[in-house]
Amino acid sequence: MARNRIIYQSEALYAGPAPATGFHLTSGVAATAWAGPSGTSLVKQLQRIQTANYSFTVDRTDVNQFGQLAAIDRVILTNPTVALDFSYILANLANEVNIGFTVNKSGDTNEVSAISGLLNGTSDERNYFIRTVPEGNDAVSYTDSGIANNGVIGIGNGFISSYSTEGSVGNFPTTTINVEGLNMNFQKGASGNCIPAVNPTDGSALTDIFYSLPTAVQNGSTGLASGISALRPGDVTITIPQISGGGVNTSTMNVQSYTLSFDLARTPIQKLGSKFAFSRPIDFPLTVTLSVDAQVTDMSEGSISDLICSDTTTYSPSISIKNPACDNDQVVAKYTLKGAKLDSQEYSSDIGSNKSVTLTFSAQVGGPQDTARGLFISGQA
Repeated sequence: MARNRIIYQSEALYAGPAPATGFHLTSGVAATAWAGPSGTSLVKQLQRIQTANYSFTVDRTDVNQFGQLAAIDRVILTNPTVALDFSYILANLANEVNIGFTVNKSGDTNEVSAISGLLNGTSDERNYFIRTVPEGNDAVSYTDSGIANNGVIGIGNGFISSYSTEGSVGNFPTTTINVEGLNMNFQKGASGNCIPAVNPTDGSALTDIFYSLPTAVQNGSTGLASGISALRPGDVTITIPQISGGGVNTSTMNVQSYTLSFDLARTPIQKLGSKFAFSRPIDFPLTVTLSVDAQVTDMSEGSISDLICSDTTTYSPSISIKNPACDNDQVVAKYTLKGAKLDSQEYSSDIGSNKSVTLTFSAQVGGPQDTARGLFISGQA
């Protein structure tokens, strides 16, 4: 029976392994599409998804000539632009791991940059899948993977282009991801189809590598953080050292919200003979920004003129989110921005409102071996 509509109940979002053109099953490729895939699926479901938006845009160049007003053709000279963005509530850091970020264990002294895998290319490029099951059914626990009852939209050769995580009083901590891809396909069935990735050189489809989407589950994590439905604003602790040069007293201010974000801008590299960009390396330098909004309480002494003569102080502000269970000090998610500099303090005061301040920090990301600068993520994955 034809659907009347599609709502969030019937959809699930997945991320494939890296690289996007590699095997998506533990046994490798199947003999034929009809034989179906074998082995364990390497595709991972993403949890607590709140929004998922995807699109493609085809750019065309007009071919004109003297003697005719209208273009005689509109030719595609560059590959289509495929975009995916999704957001989710933080319950743990499993999603970060499944899309290629490096998550250190809590308390580990040998920390590695959160985007080390993106920098060296080992976890950068992957495929994404949006599965839709029949109307009126939950995607969670829906086991039928047949052609008649499943639709899959695949985003091929996806690269993360931006990451943002935020939290505020009265709202769940959330994360938003933007992805750029090379291809989008529409398929029936959740098993036995070819992956959506294409050969970057000529845009040809990969017809000998198959995938199988695992059954969606309510909680995908295991271990200490497996029973957490969502992290809460009351368990968020933001640690900011006192600012050199004075201003707001960071130890007593009442933090209202935070936003930690960075853009992974990419410049496609093309060459003659290639229909697609064969590489999309990250543009450097790469800067991570942390913005914190707070109510002002006390002020500290100092002068910004001192910064001009001696601007050598760096900071390592951090955001820690604990397990929401009472009397539990387990840190489920922690973000640390190392080697950061203060960019601004912005104050606001008016009749009827509490005086507020916005602190903005930024730090550049170093190489995978640099442990003194950049973004570091630790906790429960």
